[in-house]
Amino acid sequence: MLEINKIYNMDCLEGLNQIPVPELIICDPPYEFQSSGRGIVGMRETFNRINVAELDKFDFYKFIPKIINLQKDRVNAYFFCNKALIPKYLNLAIERSLNFDILTMNKKAPIPTKNSSYLPEIEYIIFLRSKGVYFNGKLNYKLYFKSHFCYTNGVSNKHPTQKPIELIRKFIKISSKEQDLVLDCFMGSGITALASKQLNRKFIGFEISEEYCKIANNRLKQQTLKGVCN
Repeated sequence: MLEINKIYNMDCLEGLNQIPVPELIICDPPYEFQSSGRGIVGMRETFNRINVAELDKFDFYKFIPKIINLQKDRVNAYFFCNKALIPKYLNLAIERSLNFDILTMNKKAPIPTKNSSYLPEIEYIIFLRSKGVYFNGKLNYKLYFKSHFCYTNGVSNKHPTQKPIELIRKFIKISSKEQDLVLDCFMGSGITALASKQLNRKFIGFEISEEYCKIANNRLKQQTLKGVCN
């Protein structure tokens, strides 16, 4: 059994059968998107970082059902995604009789890809939960808005798709109790682990990139995070 409160440099599929059942799952898997075309002029460095990290390649059916299976009939999970992946998550929810909701992260400074589409200022979060799992409805009402607004273009110096820590903290506060275990299968630069630690939750995570795993573990040691969406 793997120790908790650690981030492991390994494929999450290798580690899922070696961990306790988490009370909450928060994951930001790679998206399926097209990172080419005339609309991204001036943003090549951004997409190069995404390509190098292979954050534009993802086999939904290889990962998501197995991650959800870990919680069996106590599914309580948030998954970041783009619009192309929404139908897959919703079909999975319907097949497994799960409650679901669609939340959004609205970026006020999105990547300016506007050649033949609207600006990609919205990222989606699919919230899947079994009936009766924990949900704290007694916090400040402002935490329950489905849209979260953030000044970011989605790129961090630490990780190209890092999410705002206050958004992760919100999910943790609403969907877990103190000392609950939070799992992140695609830990990136460690935001979920840091937020869990700040809120007195246990955590365990996996990150296949050795570089980002080191960044995440260093963050936990320093326990500092400047800014909101850096």
